[in-house]
Amino acid sequence: MDSLLERGGVLFEFGLILIVGYIFGNLANLFKLPRVSGYILAGIIMSPSLLGIIDRKFLENADVVTHASLSIITFLIGASLSWKRIKRFGKSIALITIGEAELAYILVTLAMGLYLSLTQDYDLSLVIALALLFGSLASPTDPTATLAVIHEYRAKGPLTTTVLGVAAFDDATGIINFVLGLSVALALTSGSSLSPGAVMQEIVLQIFGAVLLGLLMGAVMFFLGRFAKERKEVITLTVGMLLLTLSIARVLGVDELLSTMSVGIAIANLGDAWEEFGKPLENYIEDLIFTAFFVVGSAFLDLKVLISFFPVVLIYIASRFAGKFLGVYLGGHLSGASEKVKRYLAFALFPQGGIVIGLALLAYQNPNFKEVGSILVNVVIGATVIHELLGPISSKLALTKAGEISSK
Repeated sequence: MDSLLERGGVLFEFGLILIVGYIFGNLANLFKLPRVSGYILAGIIMSPSLLGIIDRKFLENADVVTHASLSIITFLIGASLSWKRIKRFGKSIALITIGEAELAYILVTLAMGLYLSLTQDYDLSLVIALALLFGSLASPTDPTATLAVIHEYRAKGPLTTTVLGVAAFDDATGIINFVLGLSVALALTSGSSLSPGAVMQEIVLQIFGAVLLGLLMGAVMFFLGRFAKERKEVITLTVGMLLLTLSIARVLGVDELLSTMSVGIAIANLGDAWEEFGKPLENYIEDLIFTAFFVVGSAFLDLKVLISFFPVVLIYIASRFAGKFLGVYLGGHLSGASEKVKRYLAFALFPQGGIVIGLALLAYQNPNFKEVGSILVNVVIGATVIHELLGPISSKLALTKAGEISSK
């Protein structure tokens, strides 16, 4: 097998990823599970930590696959947020996002701080710094798995609209929390004073810069789309513009995923542009993107890491979900959301991965956290294993309980 993989090269591995992902997706459906659960399981089984069908060399160069997939996935999330669709739930989305993101931040910070102080021989300042980093990483939700479930079962209703809105704004809220948490943690570990001005400047650059870039690129894409005569031309234009947006965001130092999501938001609110730009992606290449992204992304997950850090991983997951659940209920109560949204939305917000691993790696690469960075990264990756495996199932359960999908 090793010889075949070596001689077949990258194209052989990628073809295998798509075929095995397709097979496991169908097997998941046989057991009444979302297809994405099968994709994730296929990635873990094929990963270097198990069968090694996907080798480490492939994963080292897989950022092209994951970034291209994420640009399209986040575009589709943004494209679901037309003002006409969300204005009815705007107050609920705003208050619920603040509630679940910030309570997850607070509860994880407290839980991890208590655990680390009892089990690790670190200075108090280092314990607080590491706890703050864990807390800031608890805010974001990975909307990719939930979006895959929503599209697979064609879910519609108040919970579906609210979860897409909350998950989208979670990204922005999570970045704000991370910038704040990282700044305080750096001040604590380096002994330097905290500069509120520098923190605010970083937040403005990351968030508003990404939104402005995305809206501008969306407007350009809408203009160029007027010259496209067939849907196949629209797909070429859309994918090309999204890859350009992601690349420009990286050069400018603004949030990449928020920028491509903002392209989708622009398209969703420019007349009937969604029918022209979003539908072709949904109908023709969405399943290819989901298969590639989840199989490749899951191959990064190492079950040995999960076993090594299992107690602290469970604390992180439990305190994060408690914060999400309480925050959803509190925000939903204050905004007058329906009982179904208050009860089930937190379960649809359970998935987490992608962006949090990237943020954890940013902290890990900082010399100030050399002593504790490996704990941060390993716990986050270990938690991602559980979040990504159970997330699609949790999302489907929430949407089913809310009566927004039929059994399949």
